[in-house]
Amino acid sequence: MNKLLVTAMAMALSHSVNAKTLTIGIDLSGSNPLLRHENFAYSASTYVAAEISRLKSGDTVQIKTFGARSDAVNLINRRLSISRHNRPEKVAQSAAQFIRSLPGRANTAQSSTNLVAWLEFTDGFACGASGEILVITDAIESSTYVDAKDLLSGKKGLPAPEVDLKGCTLIFYGLGAGHPPRQVKAIRKAWRRWAEQAGVIFKAIIP
Repeated sequence: MNKLLVTAMAMALSHSVNAKTLTIGIDLSGSNPLLRHENFAYSASTYVAAEISRLKSGDTVQIKTFGARSDAVNLINRRLSISRHNRPEKVAQSAAQFIRSLPGRANTAQSSTNLVAWLEFTDGFACGASGEILVITDAIESSTYVDAKDLLSGKKGLPAPEVDLKGCTLIFYGLGAGHPPRQVKAIRKAWRRWAEQAGVIFKAIIP
């Protein structure tokens, strides 16, 4: 009996150590096409649903929103553990429905994008356990750190990161959406440099 108990505890501990955290960040700034175009929202929701569907029991999904630092709507923070009750397909469907509803909420659009601050101040990414940060965003920082026009033109980059995200993977879905190629490349270059300095694996998905 003791041997069985030790084996069960060891298996539970191993599963806990290997558990994954998927953080889904949703950019509510006015520049993000997600808030304006149903097609973009549908595409983003499909990608998010596919990522959640790959999770296993014991993994965690947390959904957070961001935009202007002063807006209370950014307090949205939902955290769910994948289990027999919350199966991946169920959580994926719920997240997809929320994302698809955003184009009908144009009044939530905000005047600034504090993506850098969100990445630096948010807890729970679980980078020590290979956490994944999936952000639905055009990645156009517009804050006290940098003016959006300067970032788009390549005139100015992003500030050096004050956070260590080593071990995490950072995915931007929608980077540069709606902008010409030269501006998309400028944004991607700036974020690649920021990610390299923060120690995070970076991937940009450009619809």
